[in-house]
Amino acid sequence: YYLTHRFRLPRDFSDLIYLTQIQQAEAMRIGIEHWRRHSPRCSGALYWQYNDCWPVVSWASVDYAGRWKALHYAARRFNAPLTLSLQDEGSRVRPFVINETREYWQGTLHWSLETLEGEKVASSSEAVTVSPVSVTGLQSLDFANALKVYGAARLVFVAGLYDGEKRLAWQTVAFVPEKRMDLPDPELHWTVAEEDEQLAITLSSRTFARFVWLQMEGADTIFSDNFFDLPANWMVQVHCPLPASWTIEQAEHALRVRSLADVVPANSAISDKIRHILLGLKPVSLLTRIIFSFLE
Repeated sequence: YYLTHRFRLPRDFSDLIYLTQIQQAEAMRIGIEHWRRHSPRCSGALYWQYNDCWPVVSWASVDYAGRWKALHYAARRFNAPLTLSLQDEGSRVRPFVINETREYWQGTLHWSLETLEGEKVASSSEAVTVSPVSVTGLQSLDFANALKVYGAARLVFVAGLYDGEKRLAWQTVAFVPEKRMDLPDPELHWTVAEEDEQLAITLSSRTFARFVWLQMEGADTIFSDNFFDLPANWMVQVHCPLPASWTIEQAEHALRVRSLADVVPANSAISDKIRHILLGLKPVSLLTRIIFSFLE
């Protein structure tokens, strides 16, 4: 039910695994960032569960073989001592900088409202100073007019937190559920090189790439980052160990990179809508919504 609220039902089982991992990671991210933004009233969250000790479908963020799911990569980002969080509601976006270190932090926030193809509709930069162990909310931005002119499904908000030229964190906001976005083929490009006895994978994208997923076929590789958004014309570098006895050429051949644009829907959008409604009418779904309506 919740998957069909946001995504199209996929044709392949491997895509279902990919989407349900993203669904889990996004649900946890939204909740935990909300709580972190309300420091000191709330200073974060502990989530269940970390790992599994046998093969099972579960809430864990690390599986029994030690492989990281999407949630574990997301947790590294949303639980970072210094990070960026975007509060979005309708056409409005408000950036927050969270600093849980014991030092003042000074840097710059760069943001842009852009089309999926990377055309800038609006952009700005702002110097930011954050006190130790505190949260700073920046100016709230309203893009109602731009969403009407360009169409909400064609725009994304992109924000990055910088220390000089170094990008420390970034986030994006889509203004409609992904099932309503016509994501173009991002034409992802990557190169692989050896750097300090590790693999350095440099990725770029022609258009906005949603939830970029890296895999090393034949190896249970843990990357420095994964399941992230790659805005149009950006370049991001990811590191990982070179599997034992592998050459760089073997690793480059085994590397698989994909994004949400690669997911092929199983049926039409109308069929998905009917499926979503029918799932919502199940007794357990109705009971869940009634319980949460009282909790709100």
